[in-house]
Amino acid sequence: MILNKILLLPMSLMLSMAGCASFGPNATYNMGTTSFNYSLDYTSYMVKLNGHEIGAGFGGGMSTEPVKIGPQVITWEESASDKIHKAKNQVIITKAQLKGKKYLAVHLYPDDTVEITTSNNWPDPTEKGMKWMHELKKAK
Repeated sequence: MILNKILLLPMSLMLSMAGCASFGPNATYNMGTTSFNYSLDYTSYMVKLNGHEIGAGFGGGMSTEPVKIGPQVITWEESASDKIHKAKNQVIITKAQLKGKKYLAVHLYPDDTVEITTSNNWPDPTEKGMKWMHELKKAK
């Protein structure tokens, strides 16, 4: 009887660890999420990552949402119209990008492409996005 318990203990520990870890193609991480919109033409809202609304306000709004590994569907709306945008590029999130990270930011560029960044500190705008905004302001 004791021998059975000794043999079952390592197996039960392995199974319980597997239940807590993120494995497989549907691994999900709960993270602080936000977004940055670099377009000067509209304010974005209802930014969604795989159907889950994430924070906005140029990184000022944060929410905790489930983030899955793999291909992402990213959409957002314009605040002053009914226009819905969908990312033109395919974004794929890897386990390496999420492992040990606390925050995920979706960066919405004026050409409807997006970029994902992860960090352990509050997310910052990207250099690419800030340069783009600066160029758009100069052109006006």
